Amino acid sequence: MAIESKGVVHMRGDSTQTISVEVYADEETLRLLSGDEVIGDWPIHGMGIHALDEGFAIRAEGEELILKTDDDVGLAEQLGLMTSSPRLARRMAASHNVEGPPPVPLGEPEAEPPKSNLSAIAFALGGVLVFAGGAFLRAAPELVGADTVALGSYWLAFMIGGLVMVAIAYLLSRGARWAQVAAILAVGAMIIVFALAVQNVTLDPNDLLAYGFLAGGIVVGVSVLFSGTLGRER
Repeated sequence: MAIESKGVVHMRGDSTQTISVEVYADEETLRLLSGDEVIGDWPIHGMGIHALDEGFAIRAEGEELILKTDDDVGLAEQLGLMTSSPRLARRMAASHNVEGPPPVPLGEPEAEPPKSNLSAIAFALGGVLVFAGGAFLRAAPELVGADTVALGSYWLAFMIGGLVMVAIAYLLSRGARWAQVAAILAVGAMIIVFALAVQNVTLDPNDLLAYGFLAGGIVVGVSVLFSGTLGRER
């Protein structure tokens, strides 16, 4: 692999007379050109060259030249120099350091971090509480021997709503985007049914436990929705 660079060269000990050169180096030859004039054309193997803090010292034809290039690191690697210059050695090491994570090869998707299902689990818990509240409403009249069924026209709606919330939570955990809309609709429906039940039915102290479960489940569902993380946790 050849390298091309620009630089300046001067006699050692006389930096006032510098010549701008183009530097060419391949596996066998180092060549310096100034316009159409060949300043030097030397075989790499066996030539007298060593690295300095800035540039290189070249011994050729009984004279010593100082060469400085725009790419000292690249030239040093091309020439295979075991440099004694700490500064150049650090520059060579730094040129091979890769900052940040390695790039993802083209055509390969980046690995996604594991998904968290905490919000979906909380939403499912809200559904379980609503279902339990409906179940308590269904059983309450039989337990107390009431002639009329307290909230009897609503217990089935609450139990179905609780099951729907649990099903939606499962779909959310699987990443279904439309399930977020379904979650909003399900919680909204439970709020409406709960409001109608409270307004249209005479409250019975024996139904307080059912009210607690229903209210708790609805509050959990609303809290998850307002947290803004439902279906988006990573």
